[in-house]
Amino acid sequence: MPKAPATLPSVPSQTVTDYWLWARSTSKPFPSGPRSGKWILFIPKAILDAKWATVKRLVEQDQLGGLAKCSTAMANPNATSSMVGVIIVYTSDFENQEEVYDVAVKLHEALEYKRTMYYKTDQQTHAGLYAKNGSKKNHIYKYPLD
Repeated sequence: MPKAPATLPSVPSQTVTDYWLWARSTSKPFPSGPRSGKWILFIPKAILDAKWATVKRLVEQDQLGGLAKCSTAMANPNATSSMVGVIIVYTSDFENQEEVYDVAVKLHEALEYKRTMYYKTDQQTHAGLYAKNGSKKNHIYKYPLD
């Protein structure tokens, strides 16, 4: 993804020109491939800007996966609620459970996230496995663990 010009808003609540804002690691590669996946966090829009700023900083400081994105104020046909945004943090290998859960722990603590987080593979996304579409098994991990 090309970097947006500096004149455009960089906070979710002020961005209406694209569905996503992106954060990239300075040294980790883009996590793309047959085993890539992501943690999906649902955040009330009232606090989305602040939570995104934290995730963006952590990704850019190489403390999370190599890439993250955040929904914006642009109306998205895939959104399930106008009151909730989403932050997605990618990892490169869903089979590397240590890395996957390390990212989960850091997210949970840094964001003081009180809900369960779900991890979905990119393969599941490409197959159209969404709760919105009635899929009952649209993730492979969750955090905190039961």
